[in-house]
Amino acid sequence: MFITIPKVFASMGMGTFVGILFFLLVLCAAVTSSIALTESAVSTFQDELGWSRKKATVIVTVIMLLLGSLSSLGYGPLDFVKIMGMQFLDFFDFLTNSVMMPIAAIATCLLVSKVMGIQKVEKEMLLENGTFHRKKVFDFMIQYLCPIFAAIILFSSVANALGWISM
Repeated sequence: MFITIPKVFASMGMGTFVGILFFLLVLCAAVTSSIALTESAVSTFQDELGWSRKKATVIVTVIMLLLGSLSSLGYGPLDFVKIMGMQFLDFFDFLTNSVMMPIAAIATCLLVSKVMGIQKVEKEMLLENGTFHRKKVFDFMIQYLCPIFAAIILFSSVANALGWISM
């Protein structure tokens, strides 16, 4: 987004204006997304730790500022600091996309198939005369296929980061 799109805007008429407008809108999207993500963390701290909203908000904000500052300085003044051979931003990207997302996918599959039960999903789908045309496909995917592929993604990503394999 920060490499290709500016080149596209540079080649069009009124590209500077459109580019500025585009990136202002991206900024608005980022701010609203960060507010939503902050809210979920704040409410979790409130619910699980019994903290006041103000205390939870301050602590989450400080954590976000610290981690965000490390990420933004990772290719500048802190470029000498590496975690597993990666800059801060690359490491956080690896951690969230290659580790946390597959773990969340596996946990979701286990929650739906083992804890909640597929019967509840089927019952929900059939409410108000709904249909569940691909129930057998869904059952197979949520119980077997998705967890296996998510585990493969997790293990291959970690193995690649550790240098055990090369992708």
